[in-house]
Amino acid sequence: MKKTNTLSVICTVIFLIGIVAAFLGFLNRENQLLTWSLLFVSIVYLLSGWYIFKGYHPQGHPLLLFLMGYLYSSVFMAFTFITTNWPMAKGMVAISIAWALIQIVMVTTIRKKLTREGFLQLFIEGSIMLVMAIVILTFL
Repeated sequence: MKKTNTLSVICTVIFLIGIVAAFLGFLNRENQLLTWSLLFVSIVYLLSGWYIFKGYHPQGHPLLLFLMGYLYSSVFMAFTFITTNWPMAKGMVAISIAWALIQIVMVTTIRKKLTREGFLQLFIEGSIMLVMAIVILTFL
């Protein structure tokens, strides 16, 4: 397996863990395991997003990939606020809608530089985060 395929799988697994933890955390608030899982996912994206996103965009500039990791991390941190019932949770989720939209716009802007699979993966992940943030904000 090539390095980019391995990184792509790792990034997809981390994303799935984060989305499942966010959904279950919203349904079962104050669950410590889900909270720690979301915090872990957020920290992984923040610290190593510039590296693991090379699985989707191997020729990507590290600053662009860091920004993508920051946006993902911020959305998952907003979901962490929801699972812990911290103050400002509603505000963080409202801002995460903007972060997800920024991520989708960025991916759409650089789509010609991405592989077809990388573009679809990033676009779908951004759309899932956007829909989930809207749904959570609606039910808060």
